[in-house]
Amino acid sequence: MDYAVAFLPAAPLRATPSDRAEMVSQILFGETMEVLERREKWSLVRCSADRFEGWLDNKQLRPIGLEEYIVISAWPYRASRPLTPVSTSIGRLWVPMGSSLPAAHVFRMGRLFLQHEGDNAQTGGEPQRLARLLLHAPYLWGGKSLMGIDCSGLAQVAFSACGIQLPRNACQQARMGTLVPSTEALQPNDLCFFRNEEGRVVHVGISLGLGQIIHASGRVRIDRIDGHGIYCGEEGRYTHCLHSIRRLL
Repeated sequence: MDYAVAFLPAAPLRATPSDRAEMVSQILFGETMEVLERREKWSLVRCSADRFEGWLDNKQLRPIGLEEYIVISAWPYRASRPLTPVSTSIGRLWVPMGSSLPAAHVFRMGRLFLQHEGDNAQTGGEPQRLARLLLHAPYLWGGKSLMGIDCSGLAQVAFSACGIQLPRNACQQARMGTLVPSTEALQPNDLCFFRNEEGRVVHVGISLGLGQIIHASGRVRIDRIDGHGIYCGEEGRYTHCLHSIRRLL
């Protein structure tokens, strides 16, 4: 088995080995991966944290050995600001929330030497508070950063920055934690899931409490939630139908 690490702020993970292919997710700085197949330009990789698979341009990863893979995979911190500065031997990077960072402020990643500021990282906190820092970020299918993010990416990044790893997709996240019986029992940080007409989970948001939810729909936004679903005041209608609520904290 070969291993690699992401050294760019956010690299696109694609459905097929082509620059024109759908971006299904993003690999954030410091994330490790298993290389399942390597071609001349592309590698099929499996993300260590959430086991999500996709194709990554070989120029956007750094091969590492098993020993370094184990060390980097165990890095304890996550970037907790929308953008965090990291100084590297190739120049300064601004890495997005949820990026992996080591305990040491000066470290090595493959052939790169890097330095980060410790007060930009954490392993705890409230997902709803961190999600608010991404308010108004544009919606982007497969995105996981301030420059573009989707609904399950918002949930994954906010919880990851608090030390809780979620799967990549909303339908997978809906199997996490314990079931909350109704919106009357909603607490801040509960994950709220929404269904399509076939009853399949297609959307997720994070409860802010007091009948409000933060989610990515067009942009990261705050709307009302009740037993029926999400009510958008701008449009004057319900935009998402409630499926279930799960509690992880």
